[in-house]
Amino acid sequence: MSCTKSKEVHPEIGDGNDEIVTVGINDVHVKYARTDHAELNRVVFHYCPADANGNAQQFEAAEMIKRETLFELTLNDLLSDTLYWYYYESFSSGSEASNSSQKTFRTQAFDQPEPPTPPTPPSGAPEGAINGLFTINENGDQVYFSQGNLQYIGSAATPYWKFADNQWDYLGNGQGSTFQNVDRDLFGWGTSGWNNGNRYYQPYDTESSLDSESGYGYGPTDGMNYEYGLTYDYANADWGVYNAISNGGNIPGIWRTLTWEQWHYVFNYRTTSSGICYAKGIVNGVNGVILLPDEWDPSVYALNYPNRPDARYNTNEIALENWATMEANGAVFLAAAGFRDGTSVSFVGSEGSYWSASYLYSNGAYDVNIFDSDLMTGNGNSRFTGRSVRLVAPAE
Repeated sequence: MSCTKSKEVHPEIGDGNDEIVTVGINDVHVKYARTDHAELNRVVFHYCPADANGNAQQFEAAEMIKRETLFELTLNDLLSDTLYWYYYESFSSGSEASNSSQKTFRTQAFDQPEPPTPPTPPSGAPEGAINGLFTINENGDQVYFSQGNLQYIGSAATPYWKFADNQWDYLGNGQGSTFQNVDRDLFGWGTSGWNNGNRYYQPYDTESSLDSESGYGYGPTDGMNYEYGLTYDYANADWGVYNAISNGGNIPGIWRTLTWEQWHYVFNYRTTSSGICYAKGIVNGVNGVILLPDEWDPSVYALNYPNRPDARYNTNEIALENWATMEANGAVFLAAAGFRDGTSVSFVGSEGSYWSASYLYSNGAYDVNIFDSDLMTGNGNSRFTGRSVRLVAPAE
């Protein structure tokens, strides 16, 4: 069981307008406000550990981020039980910098925990898989999620498919119309590159004007029947079934897209050992949703407001070092990577959408939609719009 003590540090505040609070082992969260905070447009926090005689040494600088009326900053990896000197450098519009007096705080002495031991990867997990298992239906079938969103690297001499290097990575790229020399990760529905009977099926297709000649444009069809999913006879329209993923085993057929019913089950109906299916969060500065595997040990990391579609992203702000441990224990992150309409990309970093393999109507398909104050697992959108793809591999 991990030791995650939270203790307050009380600096010599003086004017009562600033506050420093520890939020984890050797991490300090700084909040700063002044009575004239509205005039401030920039605040820099300077800090350094004291020397053997208790005097200030060489100061390091960290710029604070303005959030409404407060400036905030998190300092990581501070020394345990150590005296620190600090001061603020404030910048107001049209004036010179103003420095506060130098003050001190002392960090608490923390018990150092043993880092959690990541689980041994299951022998059946393919290359590019995150180790956690997720049940997708009442039959108990389980899958592994891929290490990141699907990307098409069209700028290479020989275009190829890959998973993003990190779960928070996204390209947000939609330039070009039918040009193959474009890297992208916001795809029209059913654009695996397999000719599914419709006009548009290439990953670089961005056409959004659907005339009578082109039918409904995207997704499997035989004549004028468009009510097919990316499954069964039309499974090759699924990006993972038809294509070799370079860092995901590099042969076709390992990966696939969840159906709408399976996405819905993963978010809302799984029975998990922790009682948690998902939580909103910010990972390494990126907004999105965290999915936890069936067997999740809450002592690895305690999440706020789990299973709440109306929760805000900032209810869980997870530093990179904490995420590394969570990911090693099976956590999945779906980044809010935006949307594409034609060649116009919007809401990158604030909203996101992930395709399912299920059709909704003749020009629509089901997807999962992520917003700061909402989450919809049974929504539908036009097939020509560009959305993220996150693939899974069945567990052996």
